[in-house]
Amino acid sequence: MANSNRRQFLASLSTAAVAVAAGCQSPGTVRTEHPISEPITSWPTFRGSRYNTGYTGGPAAIGSSPSITWTYEADGPFWGSPVVVNGTVYIGSADTSLYALDAQTGTEEWAFSTQHRIEGTPAYHDGTVYVGSYDMHLYAVDAAAGTEQWSRAFDGLIRGSPTVWNGSVFIGVGCHNLACAWYADETDVPENGWIYSLDAATGEMNWRYEVGTEVVSSPAVTDESVYIGASDGTLYALTPTSGEVEWTYDTRDMIWSSPAIAYGTVYITDWNGNVHAVDAETGEREWLADTAGQYISGSVAVDTEAVYVGHTPYNTLDDPTTNHAKIFRFDRTDGTEQWAFETPALEIGSSPVVTEEHLYVGSHRQTEEGDSVGVHALTTDGDEEWFLEIGGRGVGSSPALVDNCLYFGGTDATVYAVE
Repeated sequence: MANSNRRQFLASLSTAAVAVAAGCQSPGTVRTEHPISEPITSWPTFRGSRYNTGYTGGPAAIGSSPSITWTYEADGPFWGSPVVVNGTVYIGSADTSLYALDAQTGTEEWAFSTQHRIEGTPAYHDGTVYVGSYDMHLYAVDAAAGTEQWSRAFDGLIRGSPTVWNGSVFIGVGCHNLACAWYADETDVPENGWIYSLDAATGEMNWRYEVGTEVVSSPAVTDESVYIGASDGTLYALTPTSGEVEWTYDTRDMIWSSPAIAYGTVYITDWNGNVHAVDAETGEREWLADTAGQYISGSVAVDTEAVYVGHTPYNTLDDPTTNHAKIFRFDRTDGTEQWAFETPALEIGSSPVVTEEHLYVGSHRQTEEGDSVGVHALTTDGDEEWFLEIGGRGVGSSPALVDNCLYFGGTDATVYAVE
């Protein structure tokens, strides 16, 4: 969508969510508090929990002078994010492998090979690690031994991350444009996408819901609903047990980010630079905030007071002005912008992790050369505490924070642990 169309969109007071009547929850079934009420002790899935808030629930943080505790070098860049459970870091690489690394030392415990690159984040549950690959399979891997328990083939690439709930694995399937276009064209991947629920123990299908285009977003799951976005610009709320549509919400542009849910609200971003807050029960818009960016591909972090996200600004050959990527804080109740921190980078695709007083987020660039990129540490008041420069194209991975140690992958084919 052109920038002028975005302005028309924001100026239009008549635009509203599309609510589908079938399957709406009865009043009072949606949690109205933050789902992370105690400090977390592990990071088992993308964004830390099945609610995708990226919030640690406590004061855990890195000091003002960070040090790299260990690094692990692989054969390809890391675009996906780590999960950290029971003293082990699990992370997938574009070199086709899923790695298990000792969280204290970085020593490789095992490596599991797929047939193509892994760009999504794995999910850990009950001794099993689930991860998708560009080879169009979802794998269930024994977390201790690194051996395959089962795999399931699909018709589309998997770039998003699975979410596990109540014996089921939820995953978005399908990626055919932008980052996936080069491979999708080679393999004749369909342009449509699907949302699947699989039996976590066997991989057998519980249900699937087909959408008209790719699904790169990772699901947020409550006891009542599965929330996931698609590149048709639609945020879907589905019943976890049946896949029935409860409601849909139209952002009018692609959704690659993953929804976060807290206080009865679903927060989502789009490729028009907007942040949306949507009522989790009805699908009605609560507020919309415009970052004036070209797009947002990362997901928001939500703490008890605010919503945080990074964006990618407009830069064109016709305009000699260089616009740099910013990190924003919005009031979670009304979307008021509270501050914006400008980085030296041109793109932020990483999703922030936020504590009671700090947030950490990566930045990257399209080429090996350019402005400084890496990991930024800010206070929740918007002041920079430190910046750690990373080589390659920087950090598209979203950090995980466990036991006062920050874990992330770099496009320089390196996993970092920072204290």
